[in-house]
This record gives sequence, C-alpha cells and structure tokens, in this order.
Amino acid sequence: MQKQLENIEIELSQRIYKLFLSKFDGNKSAFARAAGCNETTIRRILRNEQGITFNLLLRIAFALEVSVNDLIKSLEIKKDLEKK
Repeated sequence: MQKQLENIEIELSQRIYKLFLSKFDGNKSAFARAAGCNETTIRRILRNEQGITFNLLLRIAFALEVSVNDLIKSLEIKKDLEKK
C-alpha cells in the first residue's frame, strides 16, 4: 500500500504542476499568495518533497480555480488481493 500512496502523491503533484504552469505561468510567488501559503511550501509540493494537508489541498484547488474532485479524480488505493 505504501508504494500506491507514493504513486498517488506523485500523480497529484504532477496534476497540480500542470495546472500551475497554465494558470500562473511558472510564477511560484503568485501561486503561493493565491493559495495562502509560502513559496517554499509550493516548491516542495511541486517537487513532491512535501505532503499536502486537506486544508492546503483546498487552498491550492481554489488558487487553481478547480475543484478538489478535479485534482483527485481517479486517484485511489486498490486493495492488494495478494496474500503475504
């Protein structure tokens, strides 16, 4: 399950990054201001070096003008049916 979580975090960061490039044209300072956090946090999230709290996810979605559902659509943990 840990590997699935890591993959989900990577995918989420990539989705945020693509939207960020489109909306903020690579301006991390403007994105951070719009999301109500500091630029270091944004840099770490975009490089998948920092996890995202639900509160921050809501603020990022607001800044990107998308719903949280759009960001997490089809991201899921699949039950591992293999017995150990």
